[in-house]
Amino acid sequence: MTEEKSKTADAASADGEKNAKAASAITSEAAEVAAAEVAGGAAQDAASQGAAAAPGFAASDAKDGGEAEGRPAEAEGNDGAEAPAAEGKGGSKPKAADGPNGEAAKPEDPKEPQTTGGFEADAAATDAAGTEAAGEQNAPEPDEHRGARVRVAVAVACVLVVAACAVATVVTTNFADYQKAVASYQRSAEALQERNEELDQAVASLQFLVNSGAQPLDPQLITDAQQLISEAKGAKDSVAPMPLNTDEIRTVTNKIRISGNYAQIIGRLNAAEDALEDSIALRELVVDPTASNVIERLRTVPHIIAAEAVTPENDPNGLLNQSEGYSSMVYFSYSLILQDKVYGEGVVGKGTSGGGSVEVYPTVELAEARNDYISQFDNTDLAPGYHEVVGSIVVRISDRLTPERQKKLADEVVEALTTLPDDEKQ
Repeated sequence: MTEEKSKTADAASADGEKNAKAASAITSEAAEVAAAEVAGGAAQDAASQGAAAAPGFAASDAKDGGEAEGRPAEAEGNDGAEAPAAEGKGGSKPKAADGPNGEAAKPEDPKEPQTTGGFEADAAATDAAGTEAAGEQNAPEPDEHRGARVRVAVAVACVLVVAACAVATVVTTNFADYQKAVASYQRSAEALQERNEELDQAVASLQFLVNSGAQPLDPQLITDAQQLISEAKGAKDSVAPMPLNTDEIRTVTNKIRISGNYAQIIGRLNAAEDALEDSIALRELVVDPTASNVIERLRTVPHIIAAEAVTPENDPNGLLNQSEGYSSMVYFSYSLILQDKVYGEGVVGKGTSGGGSVEVYPTVELAEARNDYISQFDNTDLAPGYHEVVGSIVVRISDRLTPERQKKLADEVVEALTTLPDDEKQ
């Protein structure tokens, strides 16, 4: 019986020893897992998390993925006896509790739950599970998930940047186009305004001459000038206001560019002004000119060899300076007429028969009345020869010349009388 008890005690002691080793191994593995997870969390966010330790264990340093060692905390029973400590990694056996007489304690029945080693194993497992849960909460996100999120964020950022750049490009391009359109409109409007000013100046200059009261030799020029002024005013283009839309600004600008083409009408206005000025100057030449001016002009006519003005003493008609008479009378001799065949002495004595005469009247009306009177003798024995009115002058040509020659000489005399001097032309 004693041997059987001894064997039974040895077997129980062996079973207890195995249970203690198993509990120690479980505790050690749980401590290592908890310590590793806590160390990983601390490495990920050491500033915020700090080093985390599992309940009942102290986490040792983890260097370059080294092992973490956990030490079981001491547990006290109800009777104040200390529970054996379980080493997490050494694998040493727990010490056997001494009995009252120093004998080895009788091992408990393995079927009943152990109050020391089993409790410590359960506590270690519980603590390890809590530590593992905390580690899972603080564990870093897997690399593939974090990489995917980073890639998505980068893609979204790129899309936003591209969209912003596109919007900025469109806005910048549209604004640049708008500025160009506005600048082009302003240049075109200024150019049209300058052309309008040129037209206004031409119109104003001609209008001033018309309003001056100076009479031209040809009165029709006044009527023509007034009609041309009205036409020029109607042809003037105004500067259209600038719209707001870029395309509309371009459309208006193109219309402004092709408008205001006043070159032709300004040319006509200038020509009309020149003609009117010349006609006014010509009228001054042929309306009541002095006898000396007439003689000076006649000397420029080919084949006129002499010219002389009458005086009250030698006036053959007695009309010099009379109320309805001429203010001056000039006779001239023509070389194509044989002067020795003409009756009379000298240029005035031979009269119109020696070549012709120029009768100057104070007014155009008196000159026309004189011309009408002479016309009564046309085609009669008293034929006066060719005659016509220029201003207030009556030009007469000798009937000793052929009709063709008479007309030609009359044209040459009129041209001489109505040709402006070079200084007046300039």
